[in-house]
Amino acid sequence: MAVDEEIFNKEIDKVVKKPKRKLTEKQLENLAKGREKMKLKREKLKAEKESKLAVKIVKESDKCAKKGQVEKRKGHKEKRRTLKEINKEKEDKILQRLEKQEADKLNKTKSRLDLFTNLKVKCLQEAKSVKDYNEIKQALDGIDEVTLHDDNKLKEYAKGVMGKYIKQPSHEEEEEDEEEDMKEI
Repeated sequence: MAVDEEIFNKEIDKVVKKPKRKLTEKQLENLAKGREKMKLKREKLKAEKESKLAVKIVKESDKCAKKGQVEKRKGHKEKRRTLKEINKEKEDKILQRLEKQEADKLNKTKSRLDLFTNLKVKCLQEAKSVKDYNEIKQALDGIDEVTLHDDNKLKEYAKGVMGKYIKQPSHEEEEEDEEEDMKEI
């Protein structure tokens, strides 16, 4: 086996190594020029990409700014719309409140007229004679709506006209009422 090793080693020695290729001066200059040219070309492309990217960024920022302005305008429109709606709601509430007040006033007027009519009928039923009936009717017919709705005017009228029909308590009854009040205390 030793023989095989010697043959193997000899073949390795016979492998010829090629010398490195050497370029001429002119070829080296042209190679340097080409590399410089490619470097400039790459820088130019990189600059163009950066400028395109910058332009794209500027365009996108402009779009965002425009969108922001549009949204801001929409927001203003919505605020104006909501302010209009709020004012409309306030106006509606005021109108409803006024309508309710008028309805309450009308109901109060009707109820007061109904009450007066009922009291008038009761007073007329208490009449003992035709003379009393005519006097009571004349007194009650003298009350107009303005007097009926003003409590002070109504009290004054009632005292003036109806005074003779109301019993005045005697001094003895007043003393008894005072004694009863004292006992309660």
